[in-house]
Amino acid sequence: MRSVTFRVPAADLARKMVVMREWLDLNGWEPTRFDCRKRGGEVVLFVAFSTGMAAEGFARRFVEESGVSASVQQQSALTAE
Repeated sequence: MRSVTFRVPAADLARKMVVMREWLDLNGWEPTRFDCRKRGGEVVLFVAFSTGMAAEGFARRFVEESGVSASVQQQSALTAE
């Protein structure tokens, strides 16, 4: 299993969740686990997938490309479980 961990501003969480769900549906991928924790003004999201391909695509779309503002500290990790 592969996972992606990253932070988003809490104020953007609802909008970001809609965009993530649309992208997952469009690509036919379903997370095996989704968790979030609020830390101050940010929410740390943990999304796990059964394949590395899904996790890497998700990370490219929501962490590397445009998912998180450059002013927000990003943490992205693709780790085998």
